Amino acid sequence: MMTKKIKTVFVNPIYKDKATVLKTGEETKGAYTLGELVVYPGGGNFMHTHSIFEETFTAIKGTLGVAVKDKKYFLKPGESYTIPLHTPHHFFNSSTEPVTCHVKFTPAHDDFIKGLAIGYGLAADGSTDKRGTPRSFMHLALLISLTATKPVGMMGYLYPVFKWLAKRARKNGMEKALLEKYYYA
Repeated sequence: MMTKKIKTVFVNPIYKDKATVLKTGEETKGAYTLGELVVYPGGGNFMHTHSIFEETFTAIKGTLGVAVKDKKYFLKPGESYTIPLHTPHHFFNSSTEPVTCHVKFTPAHDDFIKGLAIGYGLAADGSTDKRGTPRSFMHLALLISLTATKPVGMMGYLYPVFKWLAKRARKNGMEKALLEKYYYA
């Protein structure tokens, strides 16, 4: 059986970033998944939590902003910050230059790459709103499920609904179709 090749570089025009997969969980025997993220000026994502992995940001070039709960940290090259499970956080670039960082998920979570591929693909195709949220609730549910991401705030209350919708999206073949379009090279 031939294994399909996966894409390893993803660009999101809404979040203003570029993600490159450096190490998959398969390559690290499940220890971690590692990516490189270039966040352009004004870029960043929304406040959220993760339930099954810790996320470590390490600045490589420029100053990366990381908001954790109500505090903001500005990581200089070589500095890291690890986000514990269930901790509200998001990253951002408030500078005028692109910022490069590494993002590590411990333990590995390769489904995050699948969610990233779908989310960034939908954004590039214009299938999201101006904040990068998919227009389709089924698409959003898949992203939330694949990336083990729970939105903070009002959207967080809909988490059980998103889990149910993600199951339906898998059952009706939507996940498979989106992976074919955005994840496989």
